[in-house]
Amino acid sequence: MKADKKFILEAVKEVIAEAAKIKFAGHQFMLKVDVNEDPQKKGLKIQFIPTTFGQLSPTEQNDIAIELEKRLEAGLDQYDMRVERDRNLKIRQSSGFCLYRIF
Repeated sequence: MKADKKFILEAVKEVIAEAAKIKFAGHQFMLKVDVNEDPQKKGLKIQFIPTTFGQLSPTEQNDIAIELEKRLEAGLDQYDMRVERDRNLKIRQSSGFCLYRIF
């Protein structure tokens, strides 16, 4: 019984780890999703965190963030959701966005 439980737990961890990895513009990112803590602007926060640091120049990082924002905006528009770039990130090399719905 313990072996089955351990096997299932490891399988779930593997699936979750793979699902959270995003390839974009020749780089691999971990996707982190959280809730925006600002009561004035309720929504989701997402971050694309590079899996290897030091490989993105500031210009390349900015270009990737602009393209990600365009694609997120296009995909979420049908749900009346907007995307706003979050520049106050603890991990400076990541690209972060706030997603919120317009009522």
